[in-house]
Amino acid sequence: MKAFRVTHVDRNHRRRRLVVLGGNRQQAVAWVEQLYGDAWYVSAIHLAVVLSQWPT
Repeated sequence: MKAFRVTHVDRNHRRRRLVVLGGNRQQAVAWVEQLYGDAWYVSAIHLAVVLSQWPT
């Protein structure tokens, strides 16, 4: 699993930014769009995180 910082902006210009674990970028974006609906703008940036150091 990889960590992605996903920024989602909806049609009302409400910005949501969260860190998502996913197999790839498309899965991370799909999960966020499933939560918040279609995006007016969306970006996903891969974060170099060692999962053993991931806070629980």
